[in-house]
Amino acid sequence: MAYVPGYRHDLFVSYAHGDDREWISLFVARLQPALKQRLGVPAEVWIDDDSLRASRDFSGEIPDGVRSSAVFLLLASPTYIRSRYCVEEESRTFAATLPERLARFSAEGFARERFAFRCPIVPTDNNEHWSLFPGLTDIAFCDDSDTFAIGSAPFETSFRRLVGEIVGLLSRMRNHSTSVFLYPSTPSEDIAPAHAALAAELSAHSYRVLPDRQVNLAGQLRDASMAVFLLGAKYDEAADNLVDIASTGETPWVAWCAPSVEEHAGPEQAGFSLHVEQLDSPRKTWLQAGITAAKLKEEVLALLRPDQRALPEAQGKPRVYLVYNARDRADVKNAGLIMHHFRKEVHFDYPDDPAQHTVRLTRSDGVLLIWGSAEEEWCSREFSEMVQTSRRAGTQGLCVFDPQEAKRATVRAIRDGFRDVFVGEQYGRFDPAHLLPFFTPIVRRQEPQP
Repeated sequence: MAYVPGYRHDLFVSYAHGDDREWISLFVARLQPALKQRLGVPAEVWIDDDSLRASRDFSGEIPDGVRSSAVFLLLASPTYIRSRYCVEEESRTFAATLPERLARFSAEGFARERFAFRCPIVPTDNNEHWSLFPGLTDIAFCDDSDTFAIGSAPFETSFRRLVGEIVGLLSRMRNHSTSVFLYPSTPSEDIAPAHAALAAELSAHSYRVLPDRQVNLAGQLRDASMAVFLLGAKYDEAADNLVDIASTGETPWVAWCAPSVEEHAGPEQAGFSLHVEQLDSPRKTWLQAGITAAKLKEEVLALLRPDQRALPEAQGKPRVYLVYNARDRADVKNAGLIMHHFRKEVHFDYPDDPAQHTVRLTRSDGVLLIWGSAEEEWCSREFSEMVQTSRRAGTQGLCVFDPQEAKRATVRAIRDGFRDVFVGEQYGRFDPAHLLPFFTPIVRRQEPQP
Protein backbone atom coordinates (compact mmCIF):
# COMPACT_ATOMS: atom_id res chain seq x y z
CA MET A 1 0.00 0.00 0.00
CA ALA A 2 1.36 3.40 -0.95
CA TYR A 3 2.28 5.97 1.68
CA VAL A 4 0.15 8.59 -0.09
CA PRO A 5 -3.52 7.51 -0.14
CA GLY A 6 -5.20 7.21 -3.50
CA TYR A 7 -2.08 6.11 -5.38
CA ARG A 8 -0.71 2.64 -6.04
CA HIS A 9 2.88 3.90 -6.03
CA ASP A 10 4.63 6.70 -4.17
CA LEU A 11 7.48 7.24 -6.61
CA PHE A 12 7.94 6.49 -10.31
CA VAL A 13 11.61 6.31 -11.34
CA SER A 14 11.93 7.29 -15.01
CA TYR A 15 15.22 6.52 -16.76
CA ALA A 16 16.58 5.59 -20.17
CA HIS A 17 17.52 1.95 -20.66
CA GLY A 18 20.59 3.00 -22.60
CA ASP A 19 22.13 4.54 -19.48
CA ASP A 20 24.29 2.77 -16.91
CA ARG A 21 21.86 0.23 -15.46
CA GLU A 22 24.25 -0.84 -12.69
CA TRP A 23 24.46 2.76 -11.43
CA ILE A 24 20.69 3.14 -11.56
CA SER A 25 20.13 -0.16 -9.74
CA LEU A 26 22.57 0.85 -6.98
CA PHE A 27 20.93 4.27 -6.78
CA VAL A 28 17.44 2.80 -6.30
CA ALA A 29 18.84 0.24 -3.83
CA ARG A 30 20.10 3.18 -1.75
CA LEU A 31 16.92 5.22 -2.22
CA GLN A 32 14.35 2.69 -0.98
CA PRO A 33 15.79 2.10 2.52
CA ALA A 34 16.56 5.81 2.89
CA LEU A 35 12.91 6.66 2.23
CA LYS A 36 11.73 3.93 4.61
CA GLN A 37 13.99 5.26 7.36
CA ARG A 38 12.59 8.78 7.01
CA LEU A 39 8.94 7.85 6.46
CA GLY A 40 8.79 5.03 9.00
CA VAL A 41 7.21 2.68 6.42
CA PRO A 42 8.37 1.43 3.01
CA ALA A 43 7.62 3.68 0.06
CA GLU A 44 6.15 2.02 -3.02
CA VAL A 45 8.78 2.69 -5.69
CA TRP A 46 7.90 1.86 -9.32
CA ILE A 47 10.78 1.13 -11.68
CA ASP A 48 10.49 -0.96 -14.82
CA ASP A 49 12.93 -3.70 -15.66
CA ASP A 50 13.81 -5.78 -18.68
CA SER A 51 11.22 -8.44 -17.85
CA LEU A 52 8.44 -5.83 -17.95
CA ARG A 53 9.80 -4.30 -21.14
CA ALA A 54 9.54 -7.71 -22.74
CA SER A 55 6.00 -8.34 -21.51
CA ARG A 56 2.98 -8.03 -23.77
CA ASP A 57 1.43 -5.32 -21.59
CA PHE A 58 4.50 -3.09 -21.66
CA SER A 59 2.88 -0.34 -23.76
CA GLY A 60 0.04 0.06 -21.26
CA GLU A 61 1.63 -0.91 -17.96
CA ILE A 62 4.27 1.78 -17.82
CA PRO A 63 2.01 4.78 -18.62
CA ASP A 64 -0.52 3.39 -16.15
CA GLY A 65 2.26 3.18 -13.54
CA VAL A 66 3.13 6.81 -14.29
CA ARG A 67 -0.44 8.03 -13.74
CA SER A 68 -0.90 5.98 -10.56
CA SER A 69 2.29 7.30 -8.90
CA ALA A 70 2.24 10.20 -6.46
CA VAL A 71 5.64 11.62 -7.42
CA PHE A 72 7.79 11.42 -10.56
CA LEU A 73 11.60 11.14 -10.48
CA LEU A 74 13.31 11.88 -13.80
CA LEU A 75 16.91 10.71 -14.24
CA ALA A 76 17.84 12.94 -17.16
CA SER A 77 20.60 12.22 -19.68
CA PRO A 78 21.32 12.67 -23.40
CA THR A 79 19.93 9.17 -23.96
CA TYR A 80 16.76 10.10 -22.08
CA ILE A 81 15.92 13.19 -24.14
CA ARG A 82 16.47 11.20 -27.36
CA SER A 83 14.04 8.48 -26.25
CA ARG A 84 10.55 9.03 -27.61
CA TYR A 85 9.18 6.64 -25.02
CA CYS A 86 10.84 8.36 -22.05
CA VAL A 87 9.73 11.82 -23.17
CA GLU A 88 6.25 11.09 -24.51
CA GLU A 89 4.98 8.07 -22.56
CA GLU A 90 6.60 8.83 -19.22
CA SER A 91 7.49 12.52 -18.74
CA ARG A 92 4.60 14.00 -20.70
CA THR A 93 2.11 11.42 -19.45
CA PHE A 94 2.92 12.49 -15.90
CA ALA A 95 2.87 16.21 -16.81
CA ALA A 96 -0.64 15.75 -18.22
CA THR A 97 -1.87 14.68 -14.76
CA LEU A 98 -0.80 17.96 -13.16
CA PRO A 99 -4.22 19.71 -13.35
CA GLU A 100 -5.91 16.80 -11.58
CA ARG A 101 -3.19 16.70 -8.91
CA LEU A 102 -3.48 20.43 -8.27
CA ALA A 103 -7.25 20.03 -8.02
CA ARG A 104 -6.86 17.37 -5.34
CA PHE A 105 -4.01 19.08 -3.48
CA SER A 106 -5.57 22.50 -3.41
CA ALA A 107 -3.88 23.97 -0.33
CA GLU A 108 -1.78 27.09 -0.80
CA GLY A 109 1.46 25.18 -0.27
CA PHE A 110 0.85 23.16 -3.45
CA ALA A 111 0.06 26.07 -5.79
CA ARG A 112 3.46 25.90 -7.57
CA GLU A 113 4.10 22.21 -7.01
CA ARG A 114 4.96 19.99 -9.99
CA PHE A 115 5.10 16.73 -8.00
CA ALA A 116 8.33 15.83 -9.81
CA PHE A 117 12.10 15.88 -9.32
CA ARG A 118 14.60 16.26 -12.14
CA CYS A 119 18.00 14.68 -11.56
CA PRO A 120 20.59 14.79 -14.37
CA ILE A 121 22.85 11.74 -14.19
CA VAL A 122 24.86 12.46 -17.37
CA PRO A 123 25.73 15.99 -18.63
CA THR A 124 23.32 17.21 -21.35
CA ASP A 125 24.38 19.74 -23.98
CA ASN A 126 22.76 23.17 -23.61
CA ASN A 127 20.73 21.83 -20.66
CA GLU A 128 18.02 20.69 -23.07
CA HIS A 129 16.57 18.48 -20.34
CA TRP A 130 15.21 21.65 -18.72
CA SER A 131 12.29 21.55 -21.14
CA LEU A 132 11.08 18.47 -19.26
CA PHE A 133 9.09 19.92 -16.35
CA PRO A 134 10.02 23.61 -16.75
CA GLY A 135 10.42 25.42 -13.47
CA LEU A 136 12.08 22.58 -11.60
CA THR A 137 15.53 23.02 -10.07
CA ASP A 138 17.99 20.27 -10.93
CA ILE A 139 19.30 18.01 -8.20
CA ALA A 140 22.36 16.92 -10.14
CA PHE A 141 24.14 13.59 -9.87
CA CYS A 142 26.79 14.61 -12.39
CA ASP A 143 29.12 17.49 -13.17
CA ASP A 144 30.29 18.78 -16.56
CA SER A 145 32.45 15.71 -17.09
CA ASP A 146 30.82 12.61 -15.62
CA THR A 147 28.28 10.89 -13.33
CA PHE A 148 28.97 10.99 -9.59
CA ALA A 149 30.18 7.63 -8.31
CA ILE A 150 27.81 5.95 -5.84
CA GLY A 151 29.06 6.80 -2.34
CA SER A 152 31.29 9.68 -3.38
CA ALA A 153 31.05 12.98 -1.51
CA PRO A 154 29.22 14.82 -4.34
CA PHE A 155 26.81 11.90 -4.71
CA GLU A 156 26.03 11.86 -0.98
CA THR A 157 25.35 15.61 -0.95
CA SER A 158 22.84 15.36 -3.80
CA PHE A 159 21.37 12.14 -2.44
CA ARG A 160 20.63 13.62 0.99
CA ARG A 161 18.98 16.63 -0.62
CA LEU A 162 16.85 14.46 -2.91
CA VAL A 163 15.69 12.15 -0.10
CA GLY A 164 14.78 15.12 2.07
CA GLU A 165 12.73 16.77 -0.68
CA ILE A 166 10.93 13.54 -1.68
CA VAL A 167 10.06 12.80 1.96
CA GLY A 168 8.85 16.35 2.50
CA LEU A 169 6.57 16.25 -0.55
CA LEU A 170 5.17 12.77 0.19
CA SER A 171 4.47 13.79 3.78
CA ARG A 172 2.67 16.98 2.73
CA MET A 173 0.57 15.02 0.22
CA ARG A 174 -0.32 12.40 2.83
CA ASN A 175 -1.18 14.98 5.47
CA HIS A 176 -3.40 16.85 3.00
CA SER A 177 -5.59 13.76 2.59
CA THR A 178 -8.76 13.60 4.68
CA SER A 179 -8.08 11.28 7.61
CA VAL A 180 -10.24 8.52 9.09
CA PHE A 181 -9.43 7.01 12.49
CA LEU A 182 -9.93 3.24 12.11
CA TYR A 183 -9.58 1.35 15.39
CA PRO A 184 -8.03 -1.03 16.31
CA SER A 185 -4.98 -0.69 14.08
CA THR A 186 -3.96 -4.29 14.86
CA PRO A 187 -7.29 -6.11 14.80
CA SER A 188 -8.01 -9.53 16.23
CA GLU A 189 -8.78 -12.43 13.92
CA ASP A 190 -12.57 -12.01 14.05
CA ILE A 191 -12.53 -8.42 12.77
CA ALA A 192 -9.34 -8.52 10.67
CA PRO A 193 -11.11 -9.17 7.32
CA ALA A 194 -13.50 -6.24 7.82
CA HIS A 195 -10.61 -4.02 8.91
CA ALA A 196 -8.47 -4.95 5.90
CA ALA A 197 -11.32 -4.41 3.43
CA LEU A 198 -12.30 -1.06 4.90
CA ALA A 199 -8.70 0.19 5.15
CA ALA A 200 -8.07 -0.75 1.51
CA GLU A 201 -11.29 0.95 0.38
CA LEU A 202 -10.51 4.15 2.27
CA SER A 203 -6.98 4.29 0.87
CA ALA A 204 -8.24 3.66 -2.65
CA HIS A 205 -10.61 6.62 -2.24
CA SER A 206 -7.72 8.88 -1.12
CA TYR A 207 -8.47 8.86 2.61
CA ARG A 208 -5.60 8.67 5.07
CA VAL A 209 -6.10 5.89 7.62
CA LEU A 210 -5.19 6.62 11.24
CA PRO A 211 -3.72 5.67 13.64
CA ASP A 212 -0.48 5.32 11.73
CA ARG A 213 1.72 5.32 14.83
CA GLN A 214 1.41 3.75 18.25
CA VAL A 215 1.58 6.94 20.32
CA ASN A 216 -0.86 9.79 20.99
CA LEU A 217 -3.93 7.83 19.92
CA ALA A 218 -6.23 10.41 21.46
CA GLY A 219 -4.57 13.19 19.48
CA GLN A 220 -4.84 11.24 16.24
CA LEU A 221 -8.51 10.60 16.98
CA ARG A 222 -9.17 14.30 17.52
CA ASP A 223 -7.36 15.18 14.28
CA ALA A 224 -9.44 12.78 12.17
CA SER A 225 -12.52 13.78 10.17
CA MET A 226 -14.29 10.58 11.20
CA ALA A 227 -13.69 7.66 13.56
CA VAL A 228 -14.66 4.03 12.97
CA PHE A 229 -14.56 1.49 15.80
CA LEU A 230 -14.69 -2.21 15.00
CA LEU A 231 -15.90 -4.12 18.03
CA GLY A 232 -14.85 -7.75 18.22
CA ALA A 233 -15.12 -10.42 20.90
CA LYS A 234 -12.05 -9.22 22.82
CA TYR A 235 -12.32 -6.32 25.29
CA ASP A 236 -9.90 -3.43 24.72
CA GLU A 237 -9.67 -0.85 27.48
CA ALA A 238 -8.09 1.68 25.09
CA ALA A 239 -11.16 1.42 22.83
CA ASP A 240 -13.36 2.21 25.82
CA ASN A 241 -11.39 5.41 26.49
CA LEU A 242 -11.31 6.41 22.81
CA VAL A 243 -15.06 5.96 22.42
CA ASP A 244 -15.56 8.35 25.34
CA ILE A 245 -13.48 10.95 23.47
CA ALA A 246 -15.35 10.38 20.20
CA SER A 247 -18.74 10.66 21.88
CA THR A 248 -17.98 14.17 23.14
CA GLY A 249 -16.28 15.42 19.98
CA GLU A 250 -17.59 17.37 16.99
CA THR A 251 -16.83 14.80 14.27
CA PRO A 252 -18.97 11.83 13.18
CA TRP A 253 -18.06 8.36 14.39
CA VAL A 254 -19.18 4.83 13.59
CA ALA A 255 -19.25 1.69 15.73
CA TRP A 256 -19.67 -1.70 14.07
CA CYS A 257 -20.43 -4.76 16.15
CA ALA A 258 -19.00 -7.97 14.66
CA PRO A 259 -21.07 -11.18 14.85
CA SER A 260 -18.40 -12.60 17.18
CA VAL A 261 -19.54 -10.22 19.94
CA GLU A 262 -22.90 -11.97 20.20
CA GLU A 263 -21.36 -15.41 19.94
CA HIS A 264 -18.13 -15.29 21.94
CA ALA A 265 -17.67 -12.04 23.89
CA GLY A 266 -17.09 -12.20 27.63
CA PRO A 267 -19.00 -10.00 30.05
CA GLU A 268 -16.63 -7.01 29.78
CA GLN A 269 -16.85 -6.77 26.01
CA ALA A 270 -20.55 -7.63 25.93
CA GLY A 271 -21.20 -4.83 28.40
CA PHE A 272 -18.98 -2.38 26.52
CA SER A 273 -20.69 -3.17 23.22
CA LEU A 274 -24.13 -2.62 24.77
CA HIS A 275 -22.90 0.62 26.33
CA VAL A 276 -21.74 1.90 22.91
CA GLU A 277 -25.07 0.91 21.33
CA GLN A 278 -27.05 2.78 23.97
CA LEU A 279 -24.69 5.76 24.18
CA ASP A 280 -26.51 9.03 23.53
CA SER A 281 -24.21 10.77 21.06
CA PRO A 282 -25.71 12.82 18.19
CA ARG A 283 -22.82 12.10 15.81
CA LYS A 284 -22.78 8.34 16.38
CA THR A 285 -23.79 5.74 13.79
CA TRP A 286 -24.36 2.28 15.24
CA LEU A 287 -24.10 -0.69 12.86
CA GLN A 288 -25.45 -4.00 14.11
CA ALA A 289 -23.71 -7.35 13.71
CA GLY A 290 -26.01 -8.16 10.80
CA ILE A 291 -24.26 -5.53 8.68
CA THR A 292 -21.77 -7.32 6.44
CA ALA A 293 -18.20 -6.14 5.95
CA ALA A 294 -19.12 -5.11 2.38
CA LYS A 295 -22.07 -3.07 3.64
CA LEU A 296 -19.82 -1.56 6.31
CA LYS A 297 -17.62 -0.09 3.57
CA GLU A 298 -20.63 1.44 1.83
CA GLU A 299 -21.98 2.94 5.07
CA VAL A 300 -18.66 4.51 6.02
CA LEU A 301 -18.07 6.01 2.57
CA ALA A 302 -21.63 7.34 2.49
CA LEU A 303 -21.07 9.10 5.82
CA LEU A 304 -17.88 10.76 4.59
CA ARG A 305 -19.80 13.63 3.08
CA PRO A 306 -17.94 15.44 0.30
CA ASP A 307 -16.99 18.99 1.03
CA GLN A 308 -17.99 21.73 -1.35
CA ARG A 309 -14.55 22.99 -2.33
CA ALA A 310 -14.61 25.14 -5.43
CA LEU A 311 -13.43 23.47 -8.60
CA PRO A 312 -10.24 24.91 -10.11
CA GLU A 313 -10.45 26.99 -13.26
CA ALA A 314 -10.63 24.93 -16.45
CA GLN A 315 -8.69 27.50 -18.53
CA GLY A 316 -11.69 28.47 -20.68
CA LYS A 317 -12.65 24.93 -21.63
CA PRO A 318 -15.97 23.30 -20.72
CA ARG A 319 -15.66 20.88 -17.83
CA VAL A 320 -16.72 17.25 -18.23
CA TYR A 321 -16.74 14.76 -15.37
CA LEU A 322 -15.93 11.18 -16.41
CA VAL A 323 -17.43 8.70 -13.95
CA TYR A 324 -15.99 5.19 -14.13
CA ASN A 325 -15.05 2.31 -11.87
CA ALA A 326 -11.53 3.24 -10.81
CA ARG A 327 -10.95 -0.32 -9.56
CA ASP A 328 -11.51 -1.75 -13.04
CA ARG A 329 -8.34 -1.36 -15.11
CA ALA A 330 -10.21 -1.83 -18.40
CA ASP A 331 -12.53 1.06 -17.59
CA VAL A 332 -9.61 3.24 -16.50
CA LYS A 333 -8.17 2.71 -19.98
CA ASN A 334 -11.56 3.40 -21.58
CA ALA A 335 -11.72 6.71 -19.71
CA GLY A 336 -8.18 7.46 -20.83
CA LEU A 337 -9.10 6.98 -24.48
CA ILE A 338 -11.95 9.47 -24.18
CA MET A 339 -9.79 11.98 -22.33
CA HIS A 340 -7.03 11.67 -24.90
CA HIS A 341 -9.22 12.26 -27.95
CA PHE A 342 -11.14 15.26 -26.57
CA ARG A 343 -8.42 16.82 -24.40
CA LYS A 344 -7.94 19.89 -26.61
CA GLU A 345 -11.60 20.94 -26.43
CA VAL A 346 -12.55 19.80 -22.92
CA HIS A 347 -11.15 19.87 -19.39
CA PHE A 348 -11.73 16.49 -17.75
CA ASP A 349 -12.28 15.65 -14.11
CA TYR A 350 -12.43 12.08 -12.90
CA PRO A 351 -13.12 10.30 -9.57
CA ASP A 352 -9.66 10.57 -8.01
CA ASP A 353 -10.98 12.38 -4.92
CA PRO A 354 -14.24 11.26 -3.23
CA ALA A 355 -14.50 14.62 -1.50
CA GLN A 356 -15.08 16.20 -4.93
CA HIS A 357 -17.64 13.70 -6.26
CA THR A 358 -20.87 15.57 -5.57
CA VAL A 359 -19.50 19.00 -6.42
CA ARG A 360 -18.25 17.67 -9.78
CA LEU A 361 -21.61 16.08 -10.50
CA THR A 362 -23.43 19.33 -9.81
CA ARG A 363 -21.03 21.89 -11.28
CA SER A 364 -19.65 20.25 -14.42
CA ASP A 365 -20.82 21.20 -17.90
CA GLY A 366 -21.27 17.52 -18.69
CA VAL A 367 -21.17 14.16 -16.91
CA LEU A 368 -20.35 10.99 -18.84
CA LEU A 369 -20.71 7.61 -17.16
CA ILE A 370 -18.40 4.93 -18.60
CA TRP A 371 -19.54 1.34 -18.40
CA GLY A 372 -17.28 -1.37 -19.67
CA SER A 373 -16.55 -4.51 -17.69
CA ALA A 374 -17.86 -3.26 -14.33
CA GLU A 375 -20.83 -5.06 -12.79
CA GLU A 376 -24.35 -3.90 -13.67
CA GLU A 377 -25.02 -3.13 -9.99
CA TRP A 378 -22.17 -0.60 -10.04
CA CYS A 379 -23.45 1.03 -13.25
CA SER A 380 -27.01 1.19 -11.95
CA ARG A 381 -25.95 2.88 -8.72
CA GLU A 382 -23.71 5.43 -10.41
CA PHE A 383 -26.23 6.16 -13.18
CA SER A 384 -28.96 6.78 -10.62
CA GLU A 385 -26.77 9.24 -8.71
CA MET A 386 -25.75 10.97 -11.93
CA VAL A 387 -29.35 11.46 -13.05
CA GLN A 388 -30.58 12.64 -9.65
CA THR A 389 -27.68 14.98 -8.93
CA SER A 390 -26.55 16.41 -12.25
CA ARG A 391 -29.69 17.26 -14.22
CA ARG A 392 -28.57 20.04 -16.50
CA ALA A 393 -29.82 20.46 -20.08
CA GLY A 394 -28.16 18.01 -22.43
CA THR A 395 -25.14 17.29 -20.23
CA GLN A 396 -25.60 13.66 -19.18
CA GLY A 397 -24.42 10.61 -21.03
CA LEU A 398 -23.64 6.91 -20.86
CA CYS A 399 -20.88 5.33 -22.96
CA VAL A 400 -21.01 1.52 -23.04
CA PHE A 401 -17.92 -0.34 -24.25
CA ASP A 402 -18.42 -3.66 -26.07
CA PRO A 403 -21.81 -4.34 -24.45
CA GLN A 404 -22.55 -8.01 -23.94
CA GLU A 405 -25.99 -9.39 -24.67
CA ALA A 406 -26.90 -9.26 -20.98
CA LYS A 407 -26.21 -5.51 -20.91
CA ARG A 408 -28.23 -4.59 -23.98
CA ALA A 409 -31.56 -4.84 -22.17
CA THR A 410 -30.28 -2.36 -19.60
CA VAL A 411 -29.08 -0.02 -22.34
CA ARG A 412 -32.46 -0.19 -24.10
CA ALA A 413 -34.26 0.55 -20.84
CA ILE A 414 -32.08 3.59 -20.26
CA ARG A 415 -32.70 4.84 -23.81
CA ASP A 416 -36.47 4.42 -23.38
CA GLY A 417 -36.71 5.85 -19.88
CA PHE A 418 -34.21 8.71 -20.10
CA ARG A 419 -34.54 10.30 -23.50
CA ASP A 420 -32.59 13.38 -22.44
CA VAL A 421 -29.54 11.25 -21.61
CA PHE A 422 -27.07 10.55 -24.43
CA VAL A 423 -26.34 6.82 -24.82
CA GLY A 424 -23.43 5.74 -27.00
CA GLU A 425 -21.96 2.29 -27.64
CA GLN A 426 -18.42 1.37 -28.61
CA TYR A 427 -17.61 -1.92 -30.33
CA GLY A 428 -14.08 -3.12 -30.90
CA ARG A 429 -11.66 -0.32 -31.74
CA PHE A 430 -12.50 2.98 -30.03
CA ASP A 431 -14.13 5.52 -32.37
CA PRO A 432 -14.37 9.05 -30.89
CA ALA A 433 -16.87 10.02 -33.61
CA HIS A 434 -19.50 8.02 -31.75
CA LEU A 435 -19.22 10.49 -28.86
CA LEU A 436 -19.53 13.69 -30.89
CA PRO A 437 -23.31 13.97 -30.19
CA PHE A 438 -22.41 14.23 -26.49
CA PHE A 439 -19.39 16.55 -26.68
CA THR A 440 -20.32 18.90 -29.55
CA PRO A 441 -23.23 20.70 -27.77
CA ILE A 442 -21.12 21.13 -24.63
CA VAL A 443 -18.23 22.67 -26.55
CA ARG A 444 -20.50 24.93 -28.61
CA ARG A 445 -22.16 26.35 -25.51
CA GLN A 446 -18.75 27.60 -24.40
CA GLU A 447 -17.94 29.33 -27.71
CA PRO A 448 -18.28 33.15 -27.77
CA GLN A 449 -21.61 34.29 -29.17
CA PRO A 450 -21.55 36.81 -32.06
